[in-house]
Amino acid sequence: MHDMEMWQHFLEEDVIPQRNAQIRALHHYYVKNKALIAAEFTALFDRFCQAVLARQQEGLLQKCAYIHISLLRTSLNEGHPVYMLEASDRETDGKVGLTPFRYEAGWIYGFAEAWDLGCEERRKRYMNRIERHSFEVWMKEQLYPFHVYMVHAARYAMDAIRELASFQEIKKDDSFEVRVGEYRDREVSESVYCVKERQRTSITCKGWLENKLDQDYIYEHIAGVNLMRGQYEGIDVNYTRFEEVTLTGSSLASSRMLGTRFERCVCDQADFLDCLLYDADFRHCDLTYARFDGVLGNRDYVAEAHGLVFGMNGVQFQGADLTYASFRGAKIAADFTGAELLEVDFTGADLTGSRMLERDSLRVELTEEQRQMICWVKEPLHEHA
Repeated sequence: MHDMEMWQHFLEEDVIPQRNAQIRALHHYYVKNKALIAAEFTALFDRFCQAVLARQQEGLLQKCAYIHISLLRTSLNEGHPVYMLEASDRETDGKVGLTPFRYEAGWIYGFAEAWDLGCEERRKRYMNRIERHSFEVWMKEQLYPFHVYMVHAARYAMDAIRELASFQEIKKDDSFEVRVGEYRDREVSESVYCVKERQRTSITCKGWLENKLDQDYIYEHIAGVNLMRGQYEGIDVNYTRFEEVTLTGSSLASSRMLGTRFERCVCDQADFLDCLLYDADFRHCDLTYARFDGVLGNRDYVAEAHGLVFGMNGVQFQGADLTYASFRGAKIAADFTGAELLEVDFTGADLTGSRMLERDSLRVELTEEQRQMICWVKEPLHEHA
């Protein structure tokens, strides 16, 4: 076997399966402990925001444009995985020095270390034809499937962080973002929260979205506009946050909505046919007569080639009005607790992992098989679940 063939065999038969096993273990740990992780991160963020506010009061920081949560590679290479919190205004972004606000991420990178150890054991079986140094160089570029759990944790914690008095009191720029990435590397930085005070008009925004541009809408904040009866089929709005937006009668069929949030939106008669809805959030929205036929939004879907898991939280419909909505043929793990479910059509839907209130058990028309798929709860739990 030639060296290149051996390297490929090592990756396919040893490295990737080991990685996916550790990602599954990390995913299980995160899902089980995400409330505690979020609480600890929120407490650190609170202290950080108080320090940011003090800097603003002292005139050392203008309106905050960015909060970066950055992996320190040097610390990681020394066996101490931490993320640093820093705030910047328009003038100082990219110039801010190190801060003492560090988040310990051993719970993430312990699984990456276990992956490394497992691979090293397998590497030795190749009689030194695969060099350790070459493998280390390759592995350093393969940490995203682990790092993304910091992105998930920060994004999940933002509901609680937004309620902090310290966060609310910070003077913010018209365009403000919280981003998670690597220190001084915007290429691998992802937005977990975005606020844009300056919004397009309804007409301009509708035309912009109907152009269906690649990548332009991901992580965006779209607020206070009327987008009713728009033709947005196939649009990519992954992790976009719609706030108080009217989408009455609009078509969003076959769109990508991973982690998309709809906050206090009116989506009656909207068409979400065949959309990807992993972790989409429709809490407290008007979804009367909305069509979710054929949507895909189950939990814990593993894309093994990339080592990524989709469906952390399921699709959230708590408190939404789903009167006469349709989920025919959908495959969805959703939280329907507290939602209005009058005459909802679940014909042929796979509801594995979904949650409903016991008091709704006689109000919804389901097959016996579907009833067995659902976790029936007495009362709604806290929404941030």
